[in-house]
Amino acid sequence: MAVNCFRYLGFTSFDQVDQLTIAQYEVMMESLELKMLDQNLHEHRQAFLNFVVRAEKKTGKNRSKPVYKKFQQFFDYDAELAKVKQRRKKKQSRFSGIGKLLKKGE
Repeated sequence: MAVNCFRYLGFTSFDQVDQLTIAQYEVMMESLELKMLDQNLHEHRQAFLNFVVRAEKKTGKNRSKPVYKKFQQFFDYDAELAKVKQRRKKKQSRFSGIGKLLKKGE
C-alpha cells in the first residue's frame, strides 16, 4: 500500500500514508486506474487521428491526393468552440431561475 502511495499517488512521507484510511486508499487507486484508462483512450484516439489525417483518395490510375489539404478541414477549432459555448449557454439558462428561488427562501 505504501509503495503505491509513493509511486502513483504523489505521497512524500509516511505520515501521509498513516493518515490514509483503507476506503480512501481504494477510492484513490480506483481514480488512478480511471485516469490511466483516460490516458490510454487519449493515446489510442491520437493514433487513430494520425492514421486518418494521412488518408488519401485516388485521383487517377496511379495517383492520389490527401483528403485533408488544410488542418482546418480536419479539425475546425472555431466550429468546435462555438459548439461548446452553445452547450454552456443551454446549461446556464436551464437552471437560471433556481438561484432566484433559493435566494427568496433564505
